[in-house]
Amino acid sequence: MQATPQMAQMKCGQSPRKISSSIERSTDYDVVVMGGAFSGSSSALLLKRALPDLRILIIERTPEFDRKVGESTSEVAGIFLTRVLKLGMHLSRDHVAKHGLRMWFHKDGRNEPGRSTEIGPAYQVRVSTFQVNRKKLDQELIKETSKLGVELIRPATIKTLELGGIGKNKLTYKTEDGRRHAITATWVIDASGKACRIAKQRKTFRQNVERHPTSAMWTRFKNVCFLDSHEGSQKMSGASQKMVTQRGFATNHLMGYGWWCWIIPLDSGEVSVGLTWDSRLFTPPEGGNMAGRVKKHILSHPVGRVMFENAEAAEGDNRYYKGLSYYSEEIAGEGFTLVGDASGFMDPLYSQGLDYCAHTVYSSFAMLRDYFSGDCECIKTAIETRNREFKISYFRWFESLYLDKYYYLGDAELMRAAFFLDIGTYFVGPVNLVLRGEDREFTNLPYHGPIGGLFAKFMSFYNRRFVIIARKKIAKGHYGRMNLDKSYLITQSFSPGGSALKLIFKGVRMWLFQEARYLLTKPAPLAENPTESNPLPASMTEMPQAGNYEHA
Repeated sequence: MQATPQMAQMKCGQSPRKISSSIERSTDYDVVVMGGAFSGSSSALLLKRALPDLRILIIERTPEFDRKVGESTSEVAGIFLTRVLKLGMHLSRDHVAKHGLRMWFHKDGRNEPGRSTEIGPAYQVRVSTFQVNRKKLDQELIKETSKLGVELIRPATIKTLELGGIGKNKLTYKTEDGRRHAITATWVIDASGKACRIAKQRKTFRQNVERHPTSAMWTRFKNVCFLDSHEGSQKMSGASQKMVTQRGFATNHLMGYGWWCWIIPLDSGEVSVGLTWDSRLFTPPEGGNMAGRVKKHILSHPVGRVMFENAEAAEGDNRYYKGLSYYSEEIAGEGFTLVGDASGFMDPLYSQGLDYCAHTVYSSFAMLRDYFSGDCECIKTAIETRNREFKISYFRWFESLYLDKYYYLGDAELMRAAFFLDIGTYFVGPVNLVLRGEDREFTNLPYHGPIGGLFAKFMSFYNRRFVIIARKKIAKGHYGRMNLDKSYLITQSFSPGGSALKLIFKGVRMWLFQEARYLLTKPAPLAENPTESNPLPASMTEMPQAGNYEHA
């Protein structure tokens, strides 16, 4: 069914636009989207709402979606899903409300679970966030695009792609019956995810493994003991009783030196579990299948034992990703644009993967919207600007949050300060900005402009200092000294805007205290492996031994 302008206006809250008669258009389609999951279907949905007369085709490789990593949303993605895509009812009805982010630390893997130091909010978050079933979410988005008249072909594989410029792109795809079809497109949107079809074809794909050598194993479990259940509460005896929200519905992280595990409850009752590590610092358990290796490691953490002692892995539902961090040197050209994971990825620690997708999807949409409506003064300039700002944003974001962070992930004192600073700046900046102006701020990429640059410099500076302090703590034998018997519950909720500055100042005080405490301590040297002259301190060697810890 072809959408009317009135339908599109009702869907997005903005007046739909007419396609300019002065632009060049191909014979078959105005836009072909390669990939129909979150980024691809969101791109098609936004374009069709804004320009109902666009001829849009989605080519999806799979006959039906599977469940993907990216199940926990943070606040910017929550705003994009609810206020931009207008999926609030679907998310509230068919997915799990997220109760914040929670981190659990340990000393030697043998301590009582309730003694594990905890960092997290005492109350429910103030901006809607969700634990999403990606299979359901992606299918809902595809359904919404179909309602507006977007064409969908699945399963189909793209066999050839010739990027000839605006209005001159040619594609050949093969359908399930073996037939090949040749089409033309004015613009091509690459939403192929980690396949990075255009970036690899144009040789602009770049790994970021030298600076961030991280990998992840991911699986799902059933029969998990939730922390808020009667059994879980008994096993967690000693944990703070000041908790108001539910621990079990948070995204729970088990923390260690060089690694962390995510634990995400899903609508089916199953739990998504992943182990992410820096290969310079940690090697996961060897031998056995992937689910068994993940479980073996989780059971070496006291809180992990509470939850997964009797858990069973969901069969055939495993993933392994090596070299998590990558990017494309360009995310737009004449006649094509890259969105979501097809443009790059950094790290899943703060569940900001869908934030990244939201910004790349919307900035691509805004550029194409203005082109097709004739409001773009110079498309070449728009493309150059988008490519330049993407690389600036990517590296500012990466260096602010993730560069060498795995050195101090296992220390509760440093992560407490980082929690206040990282999340406080997130609410003062990105969350606050997209709430104040969705169209303007989702069009811009994070950390854009002079103010964004100042925030990025501040964040990357304290991140570097935390790495050095972690090495000082290792040298002094103090790494993980507060990993037991501390309840670092945050009683003042993170809120968008200036109120989060108080939490940033609190984080700064914690940081400066650590600087003063270890002012005269020389950092431990960096080495590939521990030796007799450069051993790991006792607080490190006493951490879980399911994996092999290395002092990098």
